[in-house]
Amino acid sequence: MADGALLYAAAWRRPGRPTWLALDLPGAVRAREIDDPDHDPELGPGSLLVAGNGAECRELAGGGLLVGGGALWGLLDPARPLPQAASADDDPVAVESALRADAHRFAERVRWYRGLDVALRDAVQRDLRGGHPDLGLLLDRLADLPLPPGGERGPEATAPAAGGSLSVPRPCGADPDEIHAWLCDVEGLGAVYGGDWAPRPEQAAMAREVAAAILRREPLLVEAGTGVGKTLAYLVPLVALATQGRRAVVSTHTRALQSQVLTQDLPRLQPLLGDRRFRLLMGRRNYLCLRQQRAFLTRPVEDLADGLRTAALRLWLAITDEGLREELADHPLLAPCLGELFDAADLCLPGLCWDGDRCYVQRARRRAREADILVVNHALLLHDLRQGRTLLGDYDALVIDEAHRLPAVTLETHAVACGLRRLTDLDDALGAAAPGGAPPRLELAARRLAAHGPSGERAAAGCADLGRALARVQASYRRWWQGVGDQLPALAGIAATDAGRFRVRDPDAFFAPLRPQTAALLEDLAAAAAAQADLAGAVGDLDEPEPALQDDLAQVAVAGQVLRLLEHDVAFLATGPDEGWVTWVEPARARAGQARGGAALLGATLLESGGVLREAWLEADLRPVATSATLAVGEDFTHMLDELGLSRRRPSTRTLSCPSPFDYHEQCRILVPARFPDPQAAGFDEAVGQVLAALARAVPRKTMALFTSYRAIRVAQEVLAAHGFEGPGQGAGPAVLAQGPRSPAAAVGQQFRRLPRALLLGTATFWEGVDFPGDDLEVLVVAKLPFLVPTDPWVEARCERLQATGENPFTSFMVRDAVLRLRQGFGRLIRRTGDRGVVIILDNRLHTKNYGTTFLGALPALPAIYGDEADLLARLGDFFGRAAAREQT
Repeated sequence: MADGALLYAAAWRRPGRPTWLALDLPGAVRAREIDDPDHDPELGPGSLLVAGNGAECRELAGGGLLVGGGALWGLLDPARPLPQAASADDDPVAVESALRADAHRFAERVRWYRGLDVALRDAVQRDLRGGHPDLGLLLDRLADLPLPPGGERGPEATAPAAGGSLSVPRPCGADPDEIHAWLCDVEGLGAVYGGDWAPRPEQAAMAREVAAAILRREPLLVEAGTGVGKTLAYLVPLVALATQGRRAVVSTHTRALQSQVLTQDLPRLQPLLGDRRFRLLMGRRNYLCLRQQRAFLTRPVEDLADGLRTAALRLWLAITDEGLREELADHPLLAPCLGELFDAADLCLPGLCWDGDRCYVQRARRRAREADILVVNHALLLHDLRQGRTLLGDYDALVIDEAHRLPAVTLETHAVACGLRRLTDLDDALGAAAPGGAPPRLELAARRLAAHGPSGERAAAGCADLGRALARVQASYRRWWQGVGDQLPALAGIAATDAGRFRVRDPDAFFAPLRPQTAALLEDLAAAAAAQADLAGAVGDLDEPEPALQDDLAQVAVAGQVLRLLEHDVAFLATGPDEGWVTWVEPARARAGQARGGAALLGATLLESGGVLREAWLEADLRPVATSATLAVGEDFTHMLDELGLSRRRPSTRTLSCPSPFDYHEQCRILVPARFPDPQAAGFDEAVGQVLAALARAVPRKTMALFTSYRAIRVAQEVLAAHGFEGPGQGAGPAVLAQGPRSPAAAVGQQFRRLPRALLLGTATFWEGVDFPGDDLEVLVVAKLPFLVPTDPWVEARCERLQATGENPFTSFMVRDAVLRLRQGFGRLIRRTGDRGVVIILDNRLHTKNYGTTFLGALPALPAIYGDEADLLARLGDFFGRAAAREQT
């Protein structure tokens, strides 16, 4: 192959000698092997090799240029920046097929790039030329490369519109019985889905009850098993409501469900909606900040990595409409920069952000207020309720999906916590002050104010006063925080454990030695807040400050908010919350080569969510419809009624259970071992690892193992490595993907989906909210029953409170919570009618403890007991063999 070639390569995990398989671009005429790119005689000067999924770019020993696939696609396809041929595979046909798909995509994206505005392409050229290595060769090739025939593409996003071609269903009114009939009618919902559609009686029954609850303004709690179709069961009544000019809000916990509602379910119902609109609204830090965008694009480009990131942002801006953080979550170039781009202070500035329709946050909020059906997450819903429903606007109906997660989100959003980060909040607003100086933003505001005559000079003097007050706050807060850290040894057992949080059982005794520092800090915080208020009053005498000064003063106002909130939180923690709270402290983690010392966080958490939510529903006059696949223990909804604040109210909350339509007896098997180490035994985690190694060796099906701690994951990972099962591209057998404390769950999940064979070791985030249908997950291993950690400060205090009221905290709280978690974990396996798989539960407490019957009763089918490893593998082989035979008949 002559010099000047452009090759696109992916790793081929050939047995005995891993190598690369490459195609020429853009024609993809023939595939060839490349063993060593640096010593390939055909990769001479002027040649380009695009390989892998990383962002590495370097010169090859032969004079060519290596460009990482992540860098290429991060530039050419910002909406889908990952290569299809990203993962090593031992099947050369699969590798070549993925390469050819990417080659076709490459030609399309080059046409898109050539259709961009000339000024934008010139800016990209400036970003990428002159670095080391110089990417001018790549840019020249993008401009001049002959392409196969194809239509020219403009600078639009490549993601196709949701919904597809829809048949027009007959209209549907808001009457509950009419909605029930529409969902069962071939000319109703059947017209939306076409020939493969079949009515779901459970879905229609749920929809009728949701519609009735909305019309009667009664709260409703609905458990809808997997496969019921609960989203359409509540969306159809909401659509009917919207057509009558009334407004609804849907709150979910996971972005995956929001995406399903917004890109699949509501678009299918568009014929019913007509000109009514639906929108998504997220929290502020999910939207690109214009100030941070400008700072990012105008900073000096010091090396190629800077240039790639800057160019990638320019190209993403050309295709994004909403500026959402999640669009860049997996971007190979921009994902590490999310904090720089999105984590702005919680205030939009009038000078820049309110200029026309440019601000993504302001635009999203305007669109949200105009929407007839608005989709939000639980945290934003709770924030709006605390703000008196001023953010989302008025609405007539509220549906809470994934309602089992709302209590935890409530506790998290209402918690009070202090740490050194609180000082960083001040720096974020005003900039970090140099020793002996004032914060930069404050100094800038003072200079601009001084140009406004006598009134401005008085306000500038107020800036100086505030700067001195902030310096005192910084010093006194650090002294107070040092005192908090000095109290850690007083907590029992803290020196002997590396656990996360420790309970402060007696806040009065804990804070007694800190009273002088606490008093001084509160005094300094009050003085600084007063100085900021005085400055705001002085500024009020000015005539129309220029936009830049308005922005400065808005940032000073943010600092005032930070000061007042910090004063409240310090006072709250130091004076001791009442018995409805638990106070805790989290020690600072040791850094490499350093001893652990001091505190990372000091906080207080409510013991129960029900009281807060009950008050919120009453104050807002809301009667929510709450639904999830897991709300009841058996037929008992008491636990979740209390947690959601829906018990002891008028009108009373109605409950409904809609069982899953799946035939679990045919679609799955549940297996438990006859003999297995006790979960508290020293060798339990190693034994779990041995089971996983046996599955990896003998069962060629994608497997996920659910754990209750990262430590257990590490042990299992070590056992698997000892058997030769490691990460992607390492050794034979399935790729082992182990979730760690800092592993982005979404990225791990996406990698699991992409790999043809993999074993995922996951903890909390994988017990719920993830969807691996069909062949993406066929074996699910549950290592332990998912009990809460009894020594966690919140769990311990909650149990003590229940015990004080005469309840048995283990059966009334711990077991009920674990049952719901187990049901969520089990629900990861069977997601569709055609799914099949095996669940293996390795916790022998299912049949050795009295409460085991409660767990067994919550499972959709009775477990079978297996003997040794050979018996386990035989049972799996028999199940999947029978399943395959049924599919062929």
